[in-house]
Amino acid sequence: MIVTGQWVPRRWWPVRLGANLAGLGGIVYGINARTPGLGLHGQALAVLICVVVACLGWLVRTVTVYLDNQHRTLTTTAPSGALVTAGGLLMSIAPMPPALALAGVGAFTAAVELTPALATTLTAAGVLVAAVGTATINHQWVAFAGYSGGFVAITLAGFNRRQYKQRLVQAEQLLTQTRIAADADTRAAALDERTRIARDIHDVLAHSLGAVAVQLDAADALLEADTDTPRARHHVQRARHLAVDGLTETRRAIGALRNDAPPLGDQLSALVADHYNDAATPATLTIFGEPRPLPVNAALTIYRTAQEGLSNARKHAPGQPVTLHVHYHHDNVAVTIINPTSTTTDGSTLGATGGSYGLPGLAERATLLGGTLIAGQDATNWSLQLWLPT
Repeated sequence: MIVTGQWVPRRWWPVRLGANLAGLGGIVYGINARTPGLGLHGQALAVLICVVVACLGWLVRTVTVYLDNQHRTLTTTAPSGALVTAGGLLMSIAPMPPALALAGVGAFTAAVELTPALATTLTAAGVLVAAVGTATINHQWVAFAGYSGGFVAITLAGFNRRQYKQRLVQAEQLLTQTRIAADADTRAAALDERTRIARDIHDVLAHSLGAVAVQLDAADALLEADTDTPRARHHVQRARHLAVDGLTETRRAIGALRNDAPPLGDQLSALVADHYNDAATPATLTIFGEPRPLPVNAALTIYRTAQEGLSNARKHAPGQPVTLHVHYHHDNVAVTIINPTSTTTDGSTLGATGGSYGLPGLAERATLLGGTLIAGQDATNWSLQLWLPT
């Protein structure tokens, strides 16, 4: 992995370039001020050649280290190698701190920008050049030892800088991933909330409109037979009342989704009372165990199940009593709605209303909450059973 240099805004390029040129100028001045200096003969010429090579490497490094390009290995290895080699050779000709500065800049850049293996290779090459030069030119092994120690220390500092930059990059990537995950969670939560609202509004409308259809069908049958006009009028008025109740129920559903609903027992009692008013048939509610607050989704599913059971009894078994049992257990709640099956033909007419989506929708609700919904009949009774963990 190559850690690329941080891109520098263009407005700062003149400042950075000026600082680098000033640093290079100071190093060249320091080299020229020491014996043998810069010249065209002997060791002075060798020093001049090394300085020229190092300057070229420095300038290339200055330009490329601040750019995000796709050839980072080549544009960093070449100038770093020139600085390291020239600095090592200068140390063998005339040991001096400026020579170490040239080689150190190359080693530091390599350690930060290149792979550890390549940076270590360049460091070893610089030490080797200095060792060979010391052995053949000045034999100042004490100076060589100091040069080598400083060179290695600079390389280690470069590796430390590299790790720091890696941590910054990883932290930025982690922050980006965290933001992406948070946005995804937010979108998922919003989608889940919209799905819940859509499902509950659908259930409310299906129940209300189904009840309205039952009343209007009854009124139409009475008007068609022209036998009981006051009763037909009563069914029409009841249909209007159910439509108004549907709007109220919609607002109640929104309140339940917002944790702003009355206790479940009160809601079920009101539902049983409405069933008696609509169908003029007895309905009883029995609660077993100690009632306790339930999660919003669980309470709403229980309410919708009771609502669907009473609505189906009214449509498919008119005139038959309905019993609603709610069992509060330690870690679950069980709901059972039972009514005798109808033996009249009227039930089949009213049963044609509705879209037959109520029970599948309730089964989906129960499954999403980890529960089960079972509906069926035996020889005498129809039952709807719901079990939910709490």
